Amino acid sequence: MSDPSRPGPKPKRLYVRLVEVGGLDRSELPVAPKIRRLEAELERVGRLVARGQLTTPPGDLLILRAASLEEARRVLRTDPFRELPGTTYRLFEWNPITLGSGANLEPAPARGSGRLTALLRVGVAVRDLVSSLRWYQEVLGFPVREQDESTGYVELSLGRGASALSLVAPRREWGEPLYSETVARIGTATGIVFQTDSAAALEMRLRTAGARITDPPRRQPWGGITVRFLDPDGNEFLAFQPSSVPEESTAPKTDGSGPSDAGRSRESS
Repeated sequence: MSDPSRPGPKPKRLYVRLVEVGGLDRSELPVAPKIRRLEAELERVGRLVARGQLTTPPGDLLILRAASLEEARRVLRTDPFRELPGTTYRLFEWNPITLGSGANLEPAPARGSGRLTALLRVGVAVRDLVSSLRWYQEVLGFPVREQDESTGYVELSLGRGASALSLVAPRREWGEPLYSETVARIGTATGIVFQTDSAAALEMRLRTAGARITDPPRRQPWGGITVRFLDPDGNEFLAFQPSSVPEESTAPKTDGSGPSDAGRSRESS
């Protein structure tokens, strides 16, 4: 590991600020606006990783990025929990490789720099919005998250925090080239990948509903099982069953030339 005192790029390190407030009354704790100001400043400069209240013992936890412990102390000089009477205040380095996982060590761009913060929805072009909406609800199990009948906008999602599908039926009043471009997207490979808990059961459900299976369930070299299928408009999707999910009793065929996007799906799951 490089010496942080030497010039040049500093290593990415994470530091944990832990405060145990003991028996302090709620009125003695820092007010929320002061805490939010610290959070906002840390996020603005790309240092904030996580922050939240502790329940047992009562207190506050903050994880931030810094080049050294000294720098972390300087960054937290305006911390409202600092030097609070009757509390235990600790600041130490955390190595997520040896003591945990799941933290992004790459510093985030500063707020306002044009960074992407979330994937909200993916559009799927369909011919008839009413019949397509019924199919996605009844066959794929998508509940409606948002809908505006006056504009024809409908958004489907598999749950809170999940990216949404937006069904789009082209309208001539949109004008060109938007109308023609949307029509041309109908019946193409969407590139959208779903995860399923049973590829065999999904195939059975799709066949029962009359959907076309373009590639039946098959074991892939990376261990998972994939199935490709079409919606009523011919839009193609891929679903995969992770290798960590037990295989069904009816084993799918094995194919040594699995689709590359399925492999990428495994890597991101």
